[in-house]
Amino acid sequence: MKRFPLVTKSLLYSVVLVFSVYNHSIAASISFGGASASDGSGLTSSFMDPLNGGLSDYFIETFDIATGDPLYPGSSDYTVTGFENECAVNSLNNSPIGVSVTANSNEIAVRQGSVTSVAAAPANDSTCYGYATNNGQGTATVSFDYTNLLNYYSNLYGGTTQLGITYIGFYWGSVDIYNDFEFYSGGSLVSSITGSSLLSQLGGSSGNQSDPDSNAYVNIAFSIAEQFDTLVINTSDIAGEFDNIVIGLSTREIPVSAPGATLILLFGIAMLAIPKSRQS
Repeated sequence: MKRFPLVTKSLLYSVVLVFSVYNHSIAASISFGGASASDGSGLTSSFMDPLNGGLSDYFIETFDIATGDPLYPGSSDYTVTGFENECAVNSLNNSPIGVSVTANSNEIAVRQGSVTSVAAAPANDSTCYGYATNNGQGTATVSFDYTNLLNYYSNLYGGTTQLGITYIGFYWGSVDIYNDFEFYSGGSLVSSITGSSLLSQLGGSSGNQSDPDSNAYVNIAFSIAEQFDTLVINTSDIAGEFDNIVIGLSTREIPVSAPGATLILLFGIAMLAIPKSRQS
């Protein structure tokens, strides 16, 4: 998983969606678009580029060995045979900040290129990408658990600061109505976004491999109260494709001298305003 300082570009087309959470609803800011990625992977977050980096406290999973930490080359456990020299889950780096990816080995894969009835690379993405597949039965679930990353950076603050993720961006390829992304905190569902809701907002068609309205870079900004630690991707059909997953950390001070005092909320980097624009 890669961390960089500096560089930002404008986001494209922003709206607000209401996510269903248990028996009530909360609002989160969502925008579609982003920036052209420097490595040929199509779209990335305006906060983080695969090769050129970005803002401090933002991290990216590109699924490409070339963009991983050279000291920790990542894991090829899920890499399709023939792509071992190019592709890896580079945030699984056996370091204290490694991200735990949990899935059945036949329900997640990393590769380049498209294969009919298997997986389609996100539009204009010539690099490695990840995908989930149910292999024709049931629902496949892939979990990205960021707990180790959050604990690592919390300890850098001397244990007096809780960390959470209040920004996530991801390139969602050929969005299908049977795919969805869910966000959890401590095992509890915070919110989710479905392929159906995204296609409805953009006017795209399910499974279209080239239409910009069906291959979107999704940016979601959560409030401090909504911050999460685990991303879960579900698909109930052939595949759900994704690339350039970017997260941004927020900080929240823990009172140590007055245990009964109200927590002071520090909005930090993850509550940056998201400007409006439109995908080209």
